[in-house]
Amino acid sequence: MGIFSSSNDNHFLGIDIGNSSLKMVELLKKGKKISLSNYGFSENIEGADFTYSDDVVFLAKSIVKLKNELGIKTTKANASLPSWSVFSSVINLYNFDKKKINEQVIKEAKKVIPLPLDEMVLDWKIIPNKTSGSSNVKVFLTGSPKKLIKKYIDVFKEAKLTLANLETETFSLIRALLGNDPATVMIVEMGENSTDFSIVKESIPFLNRSINISGKSITNEISAKMGISPEQAEQFKFDLGMSKDEQKKDIPKVVLDAINPVVDEIKYMIDLFYNGNNENIEKIVLSGGGCLLYDFSDYLEKILDMRVVIGNPWFKVTYPPEIETVLSEVGPKLSVATGLALRGADKN
Repeated sequence: MGIFSSSNDNHFLGIDIGNSSLKMVELLKKGKKISLSNYGFSENIEGADFTYSDDVVFLAKSIVKLKNELGIKTTKANASLPSWSVFSSVINLYNFDKKKINEQVIKEAKKVIPLPLDEMVLDWKIIPNKTSGSSNVKVFLTGSPKKLIKKYIDVFKEAKLTLANLETETFSLIRALLGNDPATVMIVEMGENSTDFSIVKESIPFLNRSINISGKSITNEISAKMGISPEQAEQFKFDLGMSKDEQKKDIPKVVLDAINPVVDEIKYMIDLFYNGNNENIEKIVLSGGGCLLYDFSDYLEKILDMRVVIGNPWFKVTYPPEIETVLSEVGPKLSVATGLALRGADKN
Protein backbone atom coordinates (compact mmCIF):
# COMPACT_ATOMS: atom_id res chain seq x y z
CA MET A 1 0.00 0.00 0.00
CA GLY A 2 1.23 3.46 -0.80
CA ILE A 3 0.96 5.82 2.15
CA PHE A 4 2.65 9.05 1.14
CA SER A 5 2.93 10.67 -2.26
CA SER A 6 6.06 12.66 -2.94
CA SER A 7 8.19 13.85 -5.81
CA ASN A 8 11.27 13.32 -3.61
CA ASP A 9 13.21 10.34 -4.93
CA ASN A 10 14.95 9.68 -1.63
CA HIS A 11 13.34 6.26 -1.19
CA PHE A 12 14.95 3.16 0.33
CA LEU A 13 13.70 -0.37 -0.29
CA GLY A 14 14.33 -3.47 1.80
CA ILE A 15 13.46 -6.92 0.43
CA ASP A 16 13.33 -9.92 2.76
CA ILE A 17 13.38 -13.20 0.82
CA GLY A 18 11.99 -16.24 2.65
CA ASN A 19 11.64 -19.76 1.32
CA SER A 20 8.12 -19.22 -0.03
CA SER A 21 7.53 -15.60 0.93
CA LEU A 22 8.61 -12.08 0.04
CA LYS A 23 8.38 -9.01 2.24
CA MET A 24 9.05 -5.43 1.19
CA VAL A 25 9.31 -2.15 3.09
CA GLU A 26 9.96 1.19 1.40
CA LEU A 27 10.99 4.23 3.44
CA LEU A 28 11.12 7.88 2.45
CA LYS A 29 13.62 10.26 3.98
CA LYS A 30 13.15 14.03 4.04
CA GLY A 31 15.78 15.84 6.04
CA LYS A 32 16.21 13.78 9.20
CA LYS A 33 12.66 12.43 9.11
CA ILE A 34 12.14 8.82 7.99
CA SER A 35 8.60 7.97 6.91
CA LEU A 36 6.91 4.75 5.89
CA SER A 37 6.22 5.01 2.18
CA ASN A 38 5.09 1.49 1.29
CA TYR A 39 5.00 -2.04 2.59
CA GLY A 40 3.62 -5.43 1.69
CA PHE A 41 4.25 -9.14 1.62
CA SER A 42 3.34 -12.29 -0.25
CA GLU A 43 3.31 -15.58 1.64
CA ASN A 44 3.00 -19.23 0.63
CA ILE A 45 3.86 -18.40 -2.98
CA GLU A 46 2.86 -21.38 -5.08
CA GLY A 47 5.82 -23.36 -6.41
CA ALA A 48 8.34 -21.29 -4.43
CA ASP A 49 11.51 -22.79 -2.98
CA PHE A 50 13.59 -19.63 -2.91
CA THR A 51 16.02 -20.88 -0.27
CA TYR A 52 17.18 -24.09 -1.91
CA SER A 53 16.28 -23.68 -5.57
CA ASP A 54 18.66 -22.16 -8.12
CA ASP A 55 15.74 -20.96 -10.24
CA VAL A 56 16.85 -17.35 -10.58
CA VAL A 57 14.12 -16.41 -13.07
CA PHE A 58 11.20 -17.55 -10.90
CA LEU A 59 12.46 -15.62 -7.86
CA ALA A 60 13.12 -12.51 -9.96
CA LYS A 61 9.61 -12.64 -11.44
CA SER A 62 8.11 -13.06 -7.98
CA ILE A 63 9.97 -9.98 -6.74
CA VAL A 64 8.87 -7.91 -9.73
CA LYS A 65 5.27 -9.09 -9.33
CA LEU A 66 5.01 -8.02 -5.68
CA LYS A 67 6.85 -4.78 -6.35
CA ASN A 68 4.46 -3.90 -9.16
CA GLU A 69 1.39 -4.88 -7.11
CA LEU A 70 2.52 -2.50 -4.38
CA GLY A 71 3.29 0.26 -6.86
CA ILE A 72 6.90 0.61 -5.71
CA LYS A 73 8.97 2.61 -8.20
CA THR A 74 12.32 2.44 -6.44
CA THR A 75 14.84 0.44 -8.50
CA LYS A 76 17.56 0.07 -5.87
CA ALA A 77 17.19 -2.30 -2.94
CA ASN A 78 18.91 -3.91 0.04
CA ALA A 79 18.43 -7.63 0.62
CA SER A 80 19.31 -10.06 3.37
CA LEU A 81 21.13 -13.37 3.55
CA PRO A 82 19.46 -16.02 5.75
CA SER A 83 21.18 -16.21 9.13
CA TRP A 84 21.66 -19.97 8.87
CA SER A 85 23.59 -19.59 5.60
CA VAL A 86 26.21 -17.22 7.04
CA PHE A 87 28.96 -18.36 9.39
CA SER A 88 29.69 -15.85 12.12
CA SER A 89 31.96 -15.82 15.12
CA VAL A 90 33.76 -13.49 17.50
CA ILE A 91 37.47 -14.26 17.20
CA ASN A 92 40.40 -13.13 19.31
CA LEU A 93 43.51 -11.68 17.70
CA TYR A 94 46.42 -11.88 20.12
CA ASN A 95 49.42 -9.57 19.68
CA PHE A 96 47.30 -7.59 17.23
CA ASP A 97 49.20 -5.91 14.41
CA LYS A 98 47.08 -3.52 12.34
CA LYS A 99 49.36 -3.98 9.33
CA LYS A 100 48.86 -7.75 9.42
CA ILE A 101 45.14 -7.87 10.24
CA ASN A 102 44.23 -9.60 6.95
CA GLU A 103 46.50 -12.57 7.53
CA GLN A 104 45.62 -12.72 11.24
CA VAL A 105 41.88 -12.82 10.48
CA ILE A 106 42.30 -15.43 7.74
CA LYS A 107 44.38 -17.62 10.05
CA GLU A 108 41.64 -17.55 12.71
CA ALA A 109 38.86 -17.90 10.11
CA LYS A 110 40.27 -21.25 9.04
CA LYS A 111 39.65 -22.49 12.58
CA VAL A 112 35.97 -21.51 12.82
CA ILE A 113 34.58 -21.72 9.26
CA PRO A 114 34.00 -25.34 8.18
CA LEU A 115 34.13 -24.64 4.43
CA PRO A 116 37.17 -23.80 2.27
CA LEU A 117 37.82 -20.07 2.51
CA ASP A 118 38.13 -19.77 -1.27
CA GLU A 119 34.39 -20.59 -1.41
CA MET A 120 33.52 -17.78 1.03
CA VAL A 121 33.38 -14.01 1.11
CA LEU A 122 34.82 -12.86 4.43
CA ASP A 123 33.92 -9.68 6.24
CA TRP A 124 34.97 -8.50 9.66
CA LYS A 125 34.58 -5.68 12.14
CA ILE A 126 36.88 -4.83 15.04
CA ILE A 127 34.97 -4.70 18.32
CA PRO A 128 35.94 -1.57 20.27
CA ASN A 129 38.15 -2.41 23.23
CA LYS A 130 37.50 -0.35 26.36
CA THR A 131 40.84 -1.44 27.81
CA SER A 132 43.40 0.99 26.44
CA GLY A 133 46.81 -0.32 25.49
CA SER A 134 45.72 -3.95 25.12
CA SER A 135 47.41 -5.92 22.33
CA ASN A 136 44.51 -8.39 22.20
CA VAL A 137 41.59 -7.50 19.93
CA LYS A 138 38.16 -9.07 19.41
CA VAL A 139 36.84 -9.19 15.84
CA PHE A 140 33.37 -10.06 14.63
CA LEU A 141 33.84 -12.29 11.58
CA THR A 142 31.30 -13.38 8.97
CA GLY A 143 31.70 -15.74 6.06
CA SER A 144 29.12 -15.89 3.26
CA PRO A 145 29.11 -18.52 0.50
CA LYS A 146 30.15 -17.05 -2.85
CA LYS A 147 27.60 -19.26 -4.61
CA LEU A 148 24.73 -17.77 -2.59
CA ILE A 149 25.92 -14.20 -3.16
CA LYS A 150 26.18 -14.82 -6.91
CA LYS A 151 22.62 -16.18 -6.90
CA TYR A 152 21.30 -12.99 -5.32
CA ILE A 153 23.26 -10.81 -7.73
CA ASP A 154 21.83 -12.77 -10.68
CA VAL A 155 18.27 -12.55 -9.27
CA PHE A 156 18.35 -8.77 -8.94
CA LYS A 157 19.97 -8.38 -12.34
CA GLU A 158 17.16 -10.50 -13.83
CA ALA A 159 14.60 -8.36 -11.98
CA LYS A 160 16.26 -5.21 -13.37
CA LEU A 161 16.91 -3.92 -9.87
CA THR A 162 20.14 -2.59 -8.42
CA LEU A 163 21.28 -4.67 -5.46
CA ALA A 164 22.79 -1.97 -3.25
CA ASN A 165 23.69 -4.15 -0.24
CA LEU A 166 23.54 -7.71 1.02
CA GLU A 167 23.71 -8.34 4.75
CA THR A 168 22.89 -11.03 7.28
CA GLU A 169 19.34 -10.92 8.65
CA THR A 170 20.73 -10.50 12.16
CA PHE A 171 22.14 -7.06 11.37
CA SER A 172 18.84 -5.99 9.81
CA LEU A 173 17.03 -7.04 12.98
CA ILE A 174 19.50 -5.22 15.22
CA ARG A 175 19.02 -2.02 13.21
CA ALA A 176 15.21 -2.27 13.17
CA LEU A 177 14.58 -3.48 16.72
CA LEU A 178 17.49 -2.23 18.85
CA GLY A 179 19.00 0.75 17.07
CA ASN A 180 22.01 1.90 19.11
CA ASP A 181 20.84 0.27 22.34
CA PRO A 182 24.03 -0.94 24.09
CA ALA A 183 22.14 -3.44 26.28
CA THR A 184 22.80 -7.17 26.15
CA VAL A 185 19.70 -8.56 24.45
CA MET A 186 18.56 -11.83 22.92
CA ILE A 187 16.66 -11.52 19.64
CA VAL A 188 14.44 -14.49 18.81
CA GLU A 189 13.32 -14.42 15.17
CA MET A 190 10.56 -16.99 14.57
CA GLY A 191 10.62 -17.16 10.80
CA GLU A 192 9.03 -19.19 8.06
CA ASN A 193 11.43 -22.14 8.14
CA SER A 194 13.60 -21.68 11.21
CA THR A 195 13.92 -19.84 14.49
CA ASP A 196 17.13 -17.85 14.84
CA PHE A 197 18.60 -16.80 18.18
CA SER A 198 21.13 -13.98 18.55
CA ILE A 199 22.63 -12.56 21.71
CA VAL A 200 23.57 -8.98 20.96
CA LYS A 201 25.78 -6.68 22.98
CA GLU A 202 26.49 -3.12 21.88
CA SER A 203 25.03 -3.95 18.44
CA ILE A 204 27.38 -6.93 17.92
CA PRO A 205 25.87 -10.46 17.75
CA PHE A 206 28.18 -12.40 20.06
CA LEU A 207 26.32 -15.70 19.89
CA ASN A 208 24.09 -17.06 17.11
CA ARG A 209 22.18 -20.29 16.74
CA SER A 210 19.36 -21.59 14.57
CA ILE A 211 16.93 -24.50 14.88
CA ASN A 212 14.54 -26.03 12.36
CA ILE A 213 11.46 -25.01 14.31
CA SER A 214 9.31 -22.35 12.71
CA GLY A 215 5.81 -20.98 12.42
CA LYS A 216 5.17 -23.57 9.72
CA SER A 217 6.45 -26.53 11.72
CA ILE A 218 4.39 -25.43 14.73
CA THR A 219 1.32 -25.29 12.48
CA ASN A 220 2.07 -28.79 11.14
CA GLU A 221 2.46 -30.22 14.65
CA ILE A 222 -0.84 -28.68 15.76
CA SER A 223 -2.44 -30.06 12.59
CA ALA A 224 -1.15 -33.59 13.28
CA LYS A 225 -2.08 -33.66 16.97
CA MET A 226 -5.53 -32.14 16.50
CA GLY A 227 -6.35 -34.12 13.36
CA ILE A 228 -7.11 -31.00 11.32
CA SER A 229 -5.74 -29.61 8.07
CA PRO A 230 -2.72 -27.26 8.10
CA GLU A 231 -5.03 -24.47 6.94
CA GLN A 232 -7.35 -25.10 9.91
CA ALA A 233 -4.35 -25.26 12.26
CA GLU A 234 -3.10 -21.91 10.96
CA GLN A 235 -6.56 -20.43 11.53
CA PHE A 236 -6.55 -21.94 15.04
CA LYS A 237 -3.25 -20.17 15.78
CA PHE A 238 -4.57 -16.91 14.35
CA ASP A 239 -7.80 -17.06 16.35
CA LEU A 240 -5.83 -17.69 19.54
CA GLY A 241 -3.51 -14.78 18.83
CA MET A 242 -6.43 -12.45 18.20
CA SER A 243 -8.27 -13.43 21.40
CA LYS A 244 -9.32 -10.48 23.53
CA ASP A 245 -7.72 -10.18 26.96
CA GLU A 246 -10.94 -11.16 28.71
CA GLN A 247 -11.17 -14.32 26.56
CA LYS A 248 -7.63 -15.49 27.19
CA LYS A 249 -6.92 -18.64 29.17
CA ASP A 250 -3.82 -20.76 29.59
CA ILE A 251 -1.95 -21.67 26.41
CA PRO A 252 -3.38 -24.96 25.08
CA LYS A 253 -1.13 -27.98 25.67
CA VAL A 254 -0.95 -28.72 21.93
CA VAL A 255 0.62 -25.28 21.41
CA LEU A 256 2.97 -25.63 24.39
CA ASP A 257 4.24 -28.97 23.08
CA ALA A 258 4.94 -27.38 19.69
CA ILE A 259 6.89 -24.42 21.08
CA ASN A 260 8.86 -26.31 23.75
CA PRO A 261 11.96 -26.73 21.51
CA VAL A 262 12.09 -22.94 21.11
CA VAL A 263 11.80 -22.44 24.87
CA ASP A 264 14.51 -25.05 25.54
CA GLU A 265 16.85 -23.35 23.07
CA ILE A 266 16.32 -19.95 24.72
CA LYS A 267 17.21 -21.44 28.11
CA TYR A 268 20.29 -23.13 26.64
CA MET A 269 21.47 -19.87 25.03
CA ILE A 270 21.00 -17.93 28.28
CA ASP A 271 23.09 -20.49 30.21
CA LEU A 272 25.73 -20.72 27.48
CA PHE A 273 26.21 -16.96 27.35
CA TYR A 274 26.31 -16.56 31.13
CA ASN A 275 28.83 -19.37 31.60
CA GLY A 276 31.08 -17.92 28.90
CA ASN A 277 30.81 -14.26 29.88
CA ASN A 278 29.55 -14.18 33.50
CA GLU A 279 26.92 -11.73 32.29
CA ASN A 280 23.13 -11.79 32.27
CA ILE A 281 20.88 -11.01 29.33
CA GLU A 282 18.75 -7.96 30.08
CA LYS A 283 15.73 -8.81 27.95
CA ILE A 284 14.44 -10.93 25.07
CA VAL A 285 13.04 -9.29 21.93
CA LEU A 286 10.71 -11.44 19.82
CA SER A 287 10.35 -11.02 16.07
CA GLY A 288 8.98 -12.88 13.05
CA GLY A 289 5.41 -13.87 12.32
CA GLY A 290 5.61 -16.82 14.72
CA CYS A 291 6.15 -14.58 17.75
CA LEU A 292 2.52 -13.45 17.62
CA LEU A 293 1.54 -16.92 18.75
CA TYR A 294 -1.04 -16.83 21.52
CA ASP A 295 0.34 -15.20 24.69
CA PHE A 296 3.89 -16.37 23.89
CA SER A 297 5.68 -13.28 25.24
CA ASP A 298 3.79 -13.38 28.56
CA TYR A 299 4.41 -17.12 28.86
CA LEU A 300 8.16 -16.65 28.37
CA GLU A 301 8.27 -13.84 30.93
CA LYS A 302 6.72 -16.10 33.55
CA ILE A 303 8.87 -19.18 33.01
CA LEU A 304 12.14 -17.28 32.49
CA ASP A 305 11.51 -14.54 35.06
CA MET A 306 12.88 -11.88 32.74
CA ARG A 307 11.56 -9.15 30.48
CA VAL A 308 10.22 -10.32 27.11
CA VAL A 309 8.85 -7.91 24.49
CA ILE A 310 7.60 -8.12 20.93
CA GLY A 311 9.95 -6.02 18.84
CA ASN A 312 8.74 -2.82 17.21
CA PRO A 313 10.48 -2.21 13.85
CA TRP A 314 8.68 1.13 13.42
CA PHE A 315 10.22 2.99 16.36
CA LYS A 316 12.40 5.13 14.06
CA VAL A 317 9.68 5.55 11.44
CA THR A 318 6.76 7.99 11.21
CA TYR A 319 3.41 6.92 9.75
CA PRO A 320 -0.26 7.97 9.83
CA PRO A 321 -1.75 7.21 13.28
CA GLU A 322 -4.81 5.58 11.72
CA ILE A 323 -2.73 2.59 10.54
CA GLU A 324 -0.97 2.01 13.86
CA THR A 325 -3.12 -1.03 14.73
CA VAL A 326 -2.40 -2.69 11.40
CA LEU A 327 1.32 -1.96 11.63
CA SER A 328 1.52 -3.44 15.13
CA GLU A 329 0.06 -6.68 13.74
CA VAL A 330 2.31 -6.96 10.68
CA GLY A 331 5.42 -5.38 12.22
CA PRO A 332 7.03 -8.61 13.49
CA LYS A 333 6.81 -10.09 9.98
CA LEU A 334 8.44 -7.01 8.47
CA SER A 335 11.31 -6.46 10.90
CA VAL A 336 14.04 -7.72 8.56
CA ALA A 337 12.70 -5.78 5.56
CA THR A 338 12.41 -2.63 7.68
CA GLY A 339 15.97 -3.02 8.93
CA LEU A 340 17.18 -3.38 5.35
CA ALA A 341 15.39 -0.22 4.26
CA LEU A 342 16.78 1.62 7.29
CA ARG A 343 20.30 0.70 6.21
CA GLY A 344 19.89 3.09 3.31
CA ALA A 345 17.85 5.73 5.13
CA ASP A 346 20.12 5.88 8.19
CA LYS A 347 23.19 6.55 6.05
CA ASN A 348 21.73 9.44 4.06
